Amino acid sequence: MLGVIRNERGFSIMENMVALVIFSIVIIFLYQMLFSGRMLVETGGERRMALKLAEFKMEELKHAGYDSQGLDDDWTSLNMATGNHPTNDPSVLMDNRGTPGTQDDLIGNMTWTVVDTTWSGGGVTTRCKIVRVSVEWPRIGPRDLVWLATLVSQ
Repeated sequence: MLGVIRNERGFSIMENMVALVIFSIVIIFLYQMLFSGRMLVETGGERRMALKLAEFKMEELKHAGYDSQGLDDDWTSLNMATGNHPTNDPSVLMDNRGTPGTQDDLIGNMTWTVVDTTWSGGGVTTRCKIVRVSVEWPRIGPRDLVWLATLVSQ
């Protein structure tokens, strides 16, 4: 009769397989958490850049004033005429990604809409323009958008 070995050392093949499966599940979960976190940080950074661009453009338009008439060629214009602006190229470089090439640059579209409006009350008539600045990115097939709106009085 064969004797039973009582003091076995090491793990059985089944214990090793269970440990490997558990370890694999944990590694996959951690990788997905890191990837999702990185994407959230990147998207948040893009949103902050777009919002800053919209804020700067809004301040420029307010400073230019009610009657400003820019060239309206691109996003650098300060045109406060009623309608959509710019009429030509709305492209704006949001981030060059710190690389020498342009293939990975983040390019968006910056546009603004001006609506002339007037209202009266209590014997006072107010003339102003509603200005809405929008930044969409990426340029081809926009997937995200920020916008700001304000009133500019005469």
